[in-house]
Amino acid sequence: MGEVGRRVLIVDDDSDIANLVDEVLSDDGYAVTILRDARIEAIQEVVAQLEPDCMLLDGGVGSGYGASWESAAQMAARLPAVPVIMFTAHAGASAEAMENTSERSQAAGFAAVLPKPFNLTELLRAIEVAVGESHRSDQPRRPGQGSLYL
Repeated sequence: MGEVGRRVLIVDDDSDIANLVDEVLSDDGYAVTILRDARIEAIQEVVAQLEPDCMLLDGGVGSGYGASWESAAQMAARLPAVPVIMFTAHAGASAEAMENTSERSQAAGFAAVLPKPFNLTELLRAIEVAVGESHRSDQPRRPGQGSLYL
């Protein structure tokens, strides 16, 4: 499974992006798992098995970020909480998450927002911060707690 504090779950249906991020993170010492199924049930199942230290969560097909808002909120509320990085090409969803004024963005409590396309240095920085957050507390994340917007 990988060393404690270095497990990252990537939820993205775009194989090219997921594989690129996997390669970059693996080269940096992270144990990476890719999940191409963004259904809440699939995410919950994999998270229960892996207990990742951080999750990159894409919105999948469609507009807005879809059901990923609810998935992020569930990860923020679970014990231990899993820091979620919004990872999306949806400009409107990124802006909403960065403003953090909507009910769903506050419930999601994103550790960071990475609009696609992204800079690899920013990706690594966001993951380092999020992984650090996962080890500071076994409490649910509060809205906007530790948010890093890139």
